[in-house]
Amino acid sequence: MENKDILFSVVVPIYNIEEYLDDCIKSVLNQIYGFFELILVDDGSTDNSFEICDSYAKKDKRIKVIHKTNGGLVSARKAGVAVAKGEYAVCLDGDDWIAKNHLLELSKVIKEYSPDIICFNHIEVSSDKKIEKTIPFRKGYYSKKNIVDEIYPQLIHTAKGTTFPPTIWAKVYKMELYRQEQLSVDNQIKIGEDVACTIPCIVDANSIYILDKSLYYYRRNNISMTKNKKPFSWDVPELIELHLRERIKFDEADFQEQISRRTVHALLNVVKTQFYRHDRYYSLAKEINSQLMRPIYNNAIDSSHFSPFTALGFFHFCLKHRLIFQIYVLSTIR
Repeated sequence: MENKDILFSVVVPIYNIEEYLDDCIKSVLNQIYGFFELILVDDGSTDNSFEICDSYAKKDKRIKVIHKTNGGLVSARKAGVAVAKGEYAVCLDGDDWIAKNHLLELSKVIKEYSPDIICFNHIEVSSDKKIEKTIPFRKGYYSKKNIVDEIYPQLIHTAKGTTFPPTIWAKVYKMELYRQEQLSVDNQIKIGEDVACTIPCIVDANSIYILDKSLYYYRRNNISMTKNKKPFSWDVPELIELHLRERIKFDEADFQEQISRRTVHALLNVVKTQFYRHDRYYSLAKEINSQLMRPIYNNAIDSSHFSPFTALGFFHFCLKHRLIFQIYVLSTIR
């Protein structure tokens, strides 16, 4: 297939997911719409993911395989987009899969509207059920004015805690837009890496289309999530705030306030996860208080406002007044 014929570059970051990889790859190869390339990025897997990728590549010329040392999800996505040839970027996680008509439905929207970004619904799959997750915004085409008027006010974080869905894999992007934003994301960002890429993409977009179809299957592995509970890094909320402030222009919306609220929300999640550690409470509380005094966090806490009588409003009050024990008690209630 000539490069000019490739409409979609499907980039799949892969790390030790041999159990799910066949389903993921087959869902792409079985697409009704065939003008795509599939880029499998093996991020230093130590299981059979390495061999599975190479085996498929030998059978289908549409597949490119990149083997790299382990660097995390962001670095894997960067490696994939760096070699992508398609007009649009499709993000697919290696333990998920896409509907057979995924690319076909997107191609129809592109043919009619050629938007910078297409957003769509997804289905969350767990061991015992499937739940459709729809986008709580008007469906259809958004001009730049529509984006500014309807999406910007809720893009990052409202006082009530609502946001525009930041999931990177529930969107498709014009390649030049996605590439510049994905390559700018810091590899150190391990939690919230979707936000660091998708929000600047939406701010830069001149048009968006929200498609009322569920085209993506997100695998929710509750057992794995329970086993892998560990404290989040104190650095990530700061890294994301600094990144967003660098990548976003502030002249069209209240992004300054929204970013601060998002930082507080992310910081709260970091605080809660510190209690996964088996250290003594007083030792944890001392560390938490020390981290909250970082200038960027202290400023975000002091300058943010949340709707009263909401959970976020209460937790913000606790952070502001350093009521760590109250957060601890509520975090440990099952």
